[in-house]
Amino acid sequence: MKYHIRRSEQEIIDEKELQSILEKGKYGIVGLSKNDEPYVITLSYGYDKVGNVLFFHCGKEGQKIDFIKSNPRACVTIIEDDGFEIDSCNHTYKSLILRGEIHFESDRNEIDRAIRLMILQLEKREPNRFYEKLTSGNKHYDNLQILRFAIENITGKKQEKGTGEKKESTATSPNRLDIGKL
Repeated sequence: MKYHIRRSEQEIIDEKELQSILEKGKYGIVGLSKNDEPYVITLSYGYDKVGNVLFFHCGKEGQKIDFIKSNPRACVTIIEDDGFEIDSCNHTYKSLILRGEIHFESDRNEIDRAIRLMILQLEKREPNRFYEKLTSGNKHYDNLQILRFAIENITGKKQEKGTGEKKESTATSPNRLDIGKL
C-alpha cells in the first residue's frame, strides 16, 4: 500500500534524488512485525540500483530471522540528516520510506555480490582491503545470513534549509520553555 504525503510541497518525486539518497545512505531503520508484535532495528545496507533491492546481513539465527520467517513484509526508513537549525525551529533532512519484502539469499554468487555492495556502500577508499579481510579465513563469514529487501515502493520527503519558523522575541529567558502554554 502506498500512502500519500500530507504536505505535497515536501514530497521528493524526482527519481534521481531518491536514488541519490539510497546511494549515499549508510544504514536503514528496518521495521518488522510478528503476531502483532513490532520489532525495529538499524542495519547497514548495500544498494543494488539495477535490481532495486537493499542487502542486509545478520546472523543465521535470532530475533530478526524469526520475525522475517513469520512475516517477510518490511518497512525501511533511510534518513539524510543535515541537522537542526538553531533559532529557526527547523530540521533540514531528506527521508525515504521503502516498503517491500525481505527474503533470505542462498545463492553463493549473490551473497558475494551483496557483500561487495555493502562494503562499497560504507567504504569508499579501500573496499577491496575490507572485502579480503572479511572473506579470508574469517570464521564469522560462513555464519552470515544475507537478506534481500525487494523494494516495492518508495516515498520521499524533505525539509529544506531556511523553511522553519523564525525565532520571535519574548520577555522570558531564551533558555526556558513555558510548558504551560503548550
